[in-house]
Amino acid sequence: MGVTSEKFDFEMQKLRLDWSGVDVIAVAVSGGPDSMALCRMLVGWAEKRRITVHALSVDHGLRTEAAEEAAQVGVWLADWPGVKHHILRWENPADTAIQEEARKARYRLMAEYCRVHDISCLFLAHHRDDQAETVLFRLAKGSGLDGLSGMQSVQAYDENLSLVRPLLGWGKDDILTYCAAEHVPYVEDPSNENPDYARVRLRRARTVLEEEGLSAKRLSVTAQRLARARKALQELTLRVYKQATLKKDTKHIVLKLSDVIAQPEEIVLRCVLLGLADLRSGADYAPRMERIEALVSDLLTAQNRSEAFRKRTLGGVVFSCDSGMDVLQMELEN
Repeated sequence: MGVTSEKFDFEMQKLRLDWSGVDVIAVAVSGGPDSMALCRMLVGWAEKRRITVHALSVDHGLRTEAAEEAAQVGVWLADWPGVKHHILRWENPADTAIQEEARKARYRLMAEYCRVHDISCLFLAHHRDDQAETVLFRLAKGSGLDGLSGMQSVQAYDENLSLVRPLLGWGKDDILTYCAAEHVPYVEDPSNENPDYARVRLRRARTVLEEEGLSAKRLSVTAQRLARARKALQELTLRVYKQATLKKDTKHIVLKLSDVIAQPEEIVLRCVLLGLADLRSGADYAPRMERIEALVSDLLTAQNRSEAFRKRTLGGVVFSCDSGMDVLQMELEN
């Protein structure tokens, strides 16, 4: 399926976002074919709605060519209507886990820019092949259903900013064809061919997997189905969590124990995750899933055997249980 302006408009409609009152959006533009194609399509879409596009390029300082490439993007976009180009610089490159730290820095810098300029939607050019690599990468890391459901078309970054990915239905070849047809210029990042990076190795492994029928399209469809299951579980968990909540503030949550443990183990685990998220708002990392699973297993085992649940601390949150009072308590450590 080729990429056209009409098909892009249809994908934007499928996002079901309300654009009334929106007069500015942002798009991440590295200069590669994916982000340049997305920027071009957004320009046409936004122009019809009198929306200004802020194109954000991040100079990580990891390659000597990075600053020059970011500047080149600005030269290309200068002739595109309704676009304002901005270069954001990462001042403190990491020494280890470079790609992961660079990714975090990129999102952090762009989110801060959006906050300052009152922008609520940041567009990203992830496509179907990126989705396939994400699923494979998370599978290799032992992710559960949530991780294997891949990237979402619309995802909350924080309470003020949404990440929007309208190209997840299109493959890399579709995008390259669009760039050629529309004469969209772009640069190639040599790190995309560097086998030192896990995603590059996974990209090469996909050639073998596709010979067995595990194509990017099939992985993407699987991710969509898992995302549908995740959404159902999230909605059920939220209902149970709200019903079971007896007390809740920024430091202390009390749940009705019997309401929680009457649920399937997956829902119990997700209720615990919701409690952790509420008490650890803004934390960079959640506790390891293995530790959360062990806590939930011990909680259910103790209740089934009418034994006392051993009080413990997880991620700075103290978990305790009083079967007589029918309560499960979660409290931030002092």
